[in-house]
Amino acid sequence: MPRCIEVMAESLAGLQRGEWAQPLRSVYPPPHANGIMAWMPAHRSGERPVFGMKVLCVIPGNPSRGLDGHQGAVLLMDGLTGEPRAMVHASAITAIRTAAVSAVATRLLARQDARDLALIGAGVQARRHLEAMACVRPIERVRVASRTLEGAQGFVESVREGFPGTIDAVGTVEEAVQGADIVVTATTARVPVLRRQWIAPGTHINAVGASQRTHQEIDAATVAAAALYVDRRQSVENEAADYRQALDEGLISPGHVRAELGQLLVGAGMGRQAAEEITLFRSLGLAVEDVAAALSVVEAAEAAGVGSRAPW
Repeated sequence: MPRCIEVMAESLAGLQRGEWAQPLRSVYPPPHANGIMAWMPAHRSGERPVFGMKVLCVIPGNPSRGLDGHQGAVLLMDGLTGEPRAMVHASAITAIRTAAVSAVATRLLARQDARDLALIGAGVQARRHLEAMACVRPIERVRVASRTLEGAQGFVESVREGFPGTIDAVGTVEEAVQGADIVVTATTARVPVLRRQWIAPGTHINAVGASQRTHQEIDAATVAAAALYVDRRQSVENEAADYRQALDEGLISPGHVRAELGQLLVGAGMGRQAAEEITLFRSLGLAVEDVAAALSVVEAAEAAGVGSRAPW
């Protein structure tokens, strides 16, 4: 995780500098399929160019099968010849890089004294975000809420031994959020689970679960009340249901996004302006994040002499 956080920071800064390029992701929901398929290509220019793409299926029923809901591969191709270079497990990459990007946002935007964390969700992303948040802030207390108290309790028991602070399961999102310095929403919710009236002044929110326009974790009032930061403006404008709702209801203007993370990383954007300000990082996930993370893994594997090689 610490390594991935730095890789994500560099890739987002590189995107801002024009070293990386990507289109908006393509999503295809086949009419008779129980899931969707997405294509997320990216290209890095410069002395060591690379083509890459994440090909992903999102299958809602997978958790009941004991599988991650996201299945697919990140493909890397040589930037000069186009020859395939590697295929990396997309679920593993997505799990780590998503939380690492939230850690970049938290490092940039959360108050320096932030120590109280609320986790909404009890799946893979909740686990990874617990790890990631502890990398960038000295987390002392965690409250976890999920669809069921039993689910939250099971998560807490599975991570308690490795967490040095206090971590508890609570029955509602409101209980988890009240008084929290940092809030992470990592759910598959289709309707908002986080309400503006529960959020304390000075809170930083990482909203990461709703990556499709059919899903929504936070209400429009929260979007309107917060200083909004994104990984890419184009993504939030086209894919975020909460942003679109706030815009359609006249709660925000088209200029509501304060900055992309890449702008903050290169000194071209404005960060937190006051201790009591609510900051919101609305994560949609970018192809450059997946490709940069996969490239880092492949380079480390090559240096260590591990991995399976196949003729092409």
